[in-house]
Amino acid sequence: MLVFIDESGNPHPNDRNHRPVVVAVCIDAEDSRAVSSRLHALKRDILKQERKELKGTELLTKGTFRRISGYRIFLEEFFGTFLNNLPITIFGVIMQAPFAERSNEDDFLPNRFRYLVQRIQLLAEEKDKMATIMFDGSASLYGWVGWQFNSYLYRSDEGRAYTRITDAPSFVDSKTSAGIQIADMVASVIRQYQENKLYRIDPPPSEYQYAIRRWHGIIAGKTRDLVSPDGAERRGFYRMRQGEV
Repeated sequence: MLVFIDESGNPHPNDRNHRPVVVAVCIDAEDSRAVSSRLHALKRDILKQERKELKGTELLTKGTFRRISGYRIFLEEFFGTFLNNLPITIFGVIMQAPFAERSNEDDFLPNRFRYLVQRIQLLAEEKDKMATIMFDGSASLYGWVGWQFNSYLYRSDEGRAYTRITDAPSFVDSKTSAGIQIADMVASVIRQYQENKLYRIDPPPSEYQYAIRRWHGIIAGKTRDLVSPDGAERRGFYRMRQGEV
């Protein structure tokens, strides 16, 4: 099983986003080629750009939605047909500002990633698969999460018990990784849904926010609530405490 992790927003005191989100998109290895092929075809048929990198910061904005009809059509197709029919499972962790600055020298895996690993382990157990975790970029990103991840797996009791996680995360280029691009788009929708409190507002104040709420509903349909062997509930979408990362 391949697991693609990406964030929207950064839990840092200088980041303007107050509800950053990190997501994991889980794809069975035997399905990954078909998923990539379908995404390439979608880009080719609608955007006429197979090499287009999907970034939420570019595509998921009010201005883009209002002004660029081709992107709007693509977004509706991406979430309404493509994502809705993918054989994937999505987990999301939502954080809440304010945040304190954290030292990159810290060896501990941040809780937002640890909570995702808890869910990935349970899903891998259920599927009787090994899970390879993949991040966008290089090991120096996210505060050297590669080293923190290894420390977690081999030095903590919890990490050592998670035998369905392969030995180290991989780092890939988002420009060529369909899984990372999907995770980027999904994380952006969840963050905007949370930041604009679209779970409370009915009807949403704009056509764009109405679309975000519709797309969030599709994403929510791809997640799973799981239960650990000790009876702890692991919700597919988990909201962390204020300031916790």
